[in-house]
Amino acid sequence: MKKPLLALIVAPFFSLATTYAVAQNAVEASAETIQEYTEMCLDWAKDDDISNEALKPYVLKCVNDELETEGYKKVTDVNI
Repeated sequence: MKKPLLALIVAPFFSLATTYAVAQNAVEASAETIQEYTEMCLDWAKDDDISNEALKPYVLKCVNDELETEGYKKVTDVNI
């Protein structure tokens, strides 16, 4: 097999392994940080006219997206 083709096949696996390793090294965010993101996401939900039924899943996903972006571990619940 030619080296460039082999590299194209193997590269995605290294990328996944690196992503997994980074996720394993993430630290937990402080309660204050989680609360700050929750309030920010609640404001965004209000701006986006999110219904009450969809509010908690929206805020949880939003908070986890922000935490992950900053290198923190995701949370399983938020207090709204």
